[in-house]
Amino acid sequence: MTDPATGRESHPGKAGFFLGKASYYARYRRGYPLEVFDTIISRFALTPSSEILDLGCGTGNVAIPLAARGFCVHAIDPEPEMLLEARRCEAAAHSCGISWQLGSDKSLGELALPRFRLCTMGLSFHWMDRPHVLVTLDTLIEPGGGIACLSRNDSFLSHLDNRWGGAVKEVLHEMLGDAWDYSGRLKRGQQDRHEEIFLQSPFPVIEEYDFPVREELTVDDIIGLQLSTSYAAPALLTDRNAEFRKRLTRRLLDLEPSGKFTDESTVHLIIAKRR
Repeated sequence: MTDPATGRESHPGKAGFFLGKASYYARYRRGYPLEVFDTIISRFALTPSSEILDLGCGTGNVAIPLAARGFCVHAIDPEPEMLLEARRCEAAAHSCGISWQLGSDKSLGELALPRFRLCTMGLSFHWMDRPHVLVTLDTLIEPGGGIACLSRNDSFLSHLDNRWGGAVKEVLHEMLGDAWDYSGRLKRGQQDRHEEIFLQSPFPVIEEYDFPVREELTVDDIIGLQLSTSYAAPALLTDRNAEFRKRLTRRLLDLEPSGKFTDESTVHLIIAKRR
């Protein structure tokens, strides 16, 4: 997608692509292994007084575990529904210490935020104007602090060899045709990997960690995960969720009558600091 005013590539914002999906997001998006948070806390020498910004927080998969460990977390997301669901998840986890705010990478300068030791971004950095937000974060992150960027290869496209991914792809194409990638993100892809963006930013010193995850997924888990995503067009599936569930359930049970699939994925953590 090209901005006609500048001729530069622009990326669609997260807002709008997750309307009506917050409850699916909270229930079916898988959290991160405890070792991920142990690594973040250790590499940034976090203390109870450390202030943390969770940018693009969703329903709190990063913010809530960090708050549960006693840190003060400011969680920001552009979707009001996500923040509402996040507050419910916080209450259910009996956590506290999170300040939930409506906002995005573009509005950080307008939110009267404190200085932070750390900014976390869990599956959200790809939605942002990445070079620009790193320049902004340079003004908000204290000396010695930095960024922890998390990603996870758990979309169906990463599991086409694991049977259930192929079933999801077939049903999405059957029901939605070329409109299945509503946001356009997966078709367009990224011109630059996150690591390359960090190397050209105020936070060019990076460390990378991989955390393998092995889980058992049910048919309901797989279907719910798809309904939480941006690529399954919300405007087209909203009134057809029952049909989508029926088709995909039948296809998955044909593949595995037990309805249980062993799933292997990897959580990737990038830690980025100043020189």
